[in-house]
Amino acid sequence: MRIAARWFACAFVGVVAVCVLRAAPAGAPGKAQARPMRKIFISVDMEGIAGVVQPAQLGPDGFEWAKAREWATGEVNAAIQGARDAGATDFVVCDSHGNAQNLLIDELPDDVRIVRGFPRPLEMMQGIDDTFDAVLFIGYHASEWSVDAVRSHTMSSAKLLGIKLNGQEVMEAVFNAAIAGHFGVPVVFMSGDRVAVTQVQKTLPSVEGVVLKEPYGFHSAMTVTPAKARQLIREGVTRALRKAAPAPFRLKTPIDLEVGFKLTPDAEKAAYVPGLSRVDAHTVRGTFADILQISRLMQILTGLS
Repeated sequence: MRIAARWFACAFVGVVAVCVLRAAPAGAPGKAQARPMRKIFISVDMEGIAGVVQPAQLGPDGFEWAKAREWATGEVNAAIQGARDAGATDFVVCDSHGNAQNLLIDELPDDVRIVRGFPRPLEMMQGIDDTFDAVLFIGYHASEWSVDAVRSHTMSSAKLLGIKLNGQEVMEAVFNAAIAGHFGVPVVFMSGDRVAVTQVQKTLPSVEGVVLKEPYGFHSAMTVTPAKARQLIREGVTRALRKAAPAPFRLKTPIDLEVGFKLTPDAEKAAYVPGLSRVDAHTVRGTFADILQISRLMQILTGLS
């Protein structure tokens, strides 16, 4: 997605526990687990796409962005084909990186609908509702406090130190899984670098993860080829959708939110927002009814200038 002073001494240390996030009990009502899963929501970022390691692949000014758009589009098509192999028939693809105009939409199947452009109320999950059976994450990355992960950040690499929900720092994949869970839809698959996949599975252990890059650092990795990535994604999505459907990821409400900013003036201005108060020089805190309110709020906070 759109991409320091230490936030808290207790900031993310590598273990994300569902119980700390105060998730609803596993027995909470969710979607029926009938198979096959027919209607699929696909959220697409770019930092986790095979071959992507630097800004040169991540935006219109980069010399390799045109190629990265092809790689990302190929990975989405592979996910769609893998889902079709498992019986899926209906797809919405949410372009969720940068200007949200990355995918080459004339190269996607003609029965797919695409969400493009920002701003939008549900950010990387715009278009999700309770009619979907499963969610796939393509090209996702690790959170801001991750070590040696490719292009790790949380929502805004320029603005934020991180986000906590119910006291625990979360990566974008977990934040977005909570949005899906609000509608009763489970996340079943994610592709990205090894740190990102390992991180999401600590909170969502049922997610089928496909590792496309072995990270060496923020701007370096050993990556598979685009062709190999497409093969791995297609096979991984098929496996994910043929498994028993997991329970949706639900947060206990109301949700306690903490947002850490890289710049002190941003935290100062954020505290002017009704419902938020200052914790320290870099952090604001508030309690909100649900994740949909928080999604809207985060667009305001990441847009501070």
